[in-house]
Amino acid sequence: MALKRKEYLLTVDKYNRPFSVTGNEAVALNLVRLILLNPGSDPLHPEMGVGLKNYRYALSLSELTKRIEDQINTYLPQYTNASVDIIRTPDRVANIEITIDDTVYVYDSSNMPISIDLDQIQSS
Repeated sequence: MALKRKEYLLTVDKYNRPFSVTGNEAVALNLVRLILLNPGSDPLHPEMGVGLKNYRYALSLSELTKRIEDQINTYLPQYTNASVDIIRTPDRVANIEITIDDTVYVYDSSNMPISIDLDQIQSS
């Protein structure tokens, strides 16, 4: 599953050039971007994106997995041999694990900012 083009990150290297990834890292990056992308963000493809943050409490794990598979089959069919799993950790956090050619890339969602309900804080 060799990837010839580069995927750019929103950062620069030590020489102030755009930082990029290639190969399997670029594939994993594209898959994570698709999973995190909110539907409607791209006006040319309004159905594209899983919008993982929007489904934090609404979908079961099997529904979320099915949605991810459907999105990959529709928008990134060249990556269908990559395995994407949603793993629940003991602290009730869901991580995305992408396996490509026996290499596992993990998106650790515990590093995402969480929303705090101010009403709950004030009432306690």
